[in-house]
Amino acid sequence: MKFQNTYSSRRNFLLVAAAASLLPHLAFAQVPAWPTQAVKIVVGTGPGSQTDMVARLLAPRLEAMWKQPVIVENKAGAGGIIGTEYTLAANDGHTLLMASPSMLLAKYTAPKLRFDPLTDLIPVYRVFNTPVVFVTNAKTAQRAKTMAELVELSKSTQQGIFFGGAGPASFFTVSMSALANPMGLRYSTIDYSGVGPMILGLLRDDTQLSISGYLSVKGQIDSKELHALAVIDSTRLARLPDVPTLEEAVGYKGFLPISWGGIFAPKGTPTAVVDVIARTFGALYADEPGRKLLEARLAGAGTLVESSPAQFSKEYEEEAIVWEKSLAGRETAVSQ
Repeated sequence: MKFQNTYSSRRNFLLVAAAASLLPHLAFAQVPAWPTQAVKIVVGTGPGSQTDMVARLLAPRLEAMWKQPVIVENKAGAGGIIGTEYTLAANDGHTLLMASPSMLLAKYTAPKLRFDPLTDLIPVYRVFNTPVVFVTNAKTAQRAKTMAELVELSKSTQQGIFFGGAGPASFFTVSMSALANPMGLRYSTIDYSGVGPMILGLLRDDTQLSISGYLSVKGQIDSKELHALAVIDSTRLARLPDVPTLEEAVGYKGFLPISWGGIFAPKGTPTAVVDVIARTFGALYADEPGRKLLEARLAGAGTLVESSPAQFSKEYEEEAIVWEKSLAGRETAVSQ
């Protein structure tokens, strides 16, 4: 009997030892060999937008780390809805979405939306944050040199001034609807298919005001074709030290929409793949020389963010609550 107990114990020990020896191999087997083909990063805006610029800055660095081509593809229109639908339909395990808050806002601004931004997409990594600015053109600046003067100018006609947006569901258009009434600004909206056409409309004086990420309009501000009137943030932008915050400009103290860019994967993407993507961004940002080079290319208009799927998901859900409350209580300004 003693022999049997000894034999049984030895057999159990050997089984446990054998199982333990397999654990590293099983764990390794669960880590996907990803990517196994070219990775596509879909941007829901046209070329020239800040999200597009950042995606193209990151693509060659991601290629070097993943050892696969990384293709940035623009699918502009409908405030990011077209790009999101394209990403969800790809279903190839290698198509990701580089999105801005516009994609989230579609949940509250597009009644016939065919996807749910909160359940059909997995937040993987919040790539960058960027404040946005109110900009006008040189012709309008001759009549209104400050944001306060532009507010007064907007009251001179029933329709107000023309505001250029990037689509009814876009971050810029929805932000304007949340900010205008507290400022007392009257406006009519002209929505364009993307940031590029939106800026062109402003330059042509088809519109007199827009909201934009600084990087998208830096060249026109430097050339004096466009004029920054106010920064939508609690502090001034380092590259625009003479441009006041919205509170400094008009005394605004409400909700301040801050733009960001983040990587999303379609629902159903394996957690292991999501972790691989997130770790890649973490390693990319941990490289101090590379990080400084990227931030220099951002021209001080954005901040790279250390993130994770869990942290980004939490921030994403919290922002959805803020936007839902803000939009539920808004009053629509003069609309076209």
